[in-house]
Amino acid sequence: MQALAAATRSWPMLAALGAGLVLLALAAGAGGAVQPALLVLGVAALGWGVLALRAGRVLAPSTVLVVAAVSLMGMAAAVATGTAAMTDVSPGPLAAASVFIVVVAFAAGLAMRGRRARASSDDDASRAGAGAAPGASDSMPALLGMFAGAALVAALATPALAATEAGERAEPHGTHEPHQLDEQTTGHETPGDHVH
Repeated sequence: MQALAAATRSWPMLAALGAGLVLLALAAGAGGAVQPALLVLGVAALGWGVLALRAGRVLAPSTVLVVAAVSLMGMAAAVATGTAAMTDVSPGPLAAASVFIVVVAFAAGLAMRGRRARASSDDDASRAGAGAAPGASDSMPALLGMFAGAALVAALATPALAATEAGERAEPHGTHEPHQLDEQTTGHETPGDHVH
């Protein structure tokens, strides 16, 4: 059980990074009052993900739970009222960001539960061992878990990012030429259209 905990310890932080990237991509294409909300949530998710990953634990779990609940309710309200569609926020990437936020909220809830259990325990030995930092014995499961978590986040975030307006306007991989506008759109010839 300890190996599983070590393997999944970084997953909430990686999920926060995925949520932050998707929320920022949504903010780039959104309009109206939704844009600053997505921007703030995206920056907060990225910041928390980096800080928590560095600390190796869930930081400020009660605050994370409140922010996650408010975020999820706001996203649901935006979709239910049609605000998301009116402000060009795609429902697919919004759902992916919601999945990431649920993962972070779940981890925050578990961290709060673990803190309460340790606080109510009278056994000093169990208190000292439960909060110990990962040791050398679980470094391999932690590394493999981080790799698996990153792959899962990438598997969900990549199509979500591609479905945002920013993703749709991105330059395709393998091309190094700028987008060429045709003569009808600009009134000018595109490079290479004239005969020498």
